[in-house]
Amino acid sequence: MGSLILPPSGFVYVDANLVIYAVEKIEPYCSFLAPLWPAAQIGQVSIVTSELTWLETLVKPMRDGNAALELLFRAFLTNDAAFVCVPGLPATVLSAAISS
Repeated sequence: MGSLILPPSGFVYVDANLVIYAVEKIEPYCSFLAPLWPAAQIGQVSIVTSELTWLETLVKPMRDGNAALELLFRAFLTNDAAFVCVPGLPATVLSAAISS
């Protein structure tokens, strides 16, 4: 695995997997992603995710009754300085699929 190269500015989309790696500190991905979070905190990049990320990250801790992990995910995803959450509208998803 190489190193993470961030754009000088702009948006970086993260999916549920990246959030899970960061919150649960799953290596080697957690270390690989480490430069992303401070870059977002200082405003170099804005991290974009969707409502689907909320679903995918919360379902297991909620199903398992793991309130501590659920709170970690909620705190991570509600970090207004870092995250922009866009609605996962079906039209948007369909448009992205057609464009790919």
